[in-house]
Amino acid sequence: MSTQSFRFLTAAQILRLYETNIIRARPTQMTYLESAVFSPQQHKNYGQEDPFQLASILAQKIILNHPYQDGNKRTALVAANMFLQLHGYQLRKALFISDEIDEQIKDAHVAVATRQWDAKQLASFYKSIATSL
Repeated sequence: MSTQSFRFLTAAQILRLYETNIIRARPTQMTYLESAVFSPQQHKNYGQEDPFQLASILAQKIILNHPYQDGNKRTALVAANMFLQLHGYQLRKALFISDEIDEQIKDAHVAVATRQWDAKQLASFYKSIATSL
């Protein structure tokens, strides 16, 4: 039985995040975005209770499924951050500010894109830079 209740993002919400934070464009592969959205829900159904792990699964799937022509790693970041905010955390106070943490975030997402990191490693990284709301 689940001990924690989670709120999951929908594909429509991620589309809105993309249009608001990245660029006004539609995904080239909507089914890939939908697949990414449902992945953390499936992991939750099979017992995953760590919000950082669920956020990293969402981010990993957006990055690897590549639903957009451009901005998939940035979309993964804003989606993971929004998911964590729904559960009492944030990755940092402000995203996309050129500093050391932003470089680490970029490097982490490139590591996922090149399959050097898996979702578990990304979750550990997210946890290391997160703060409670």
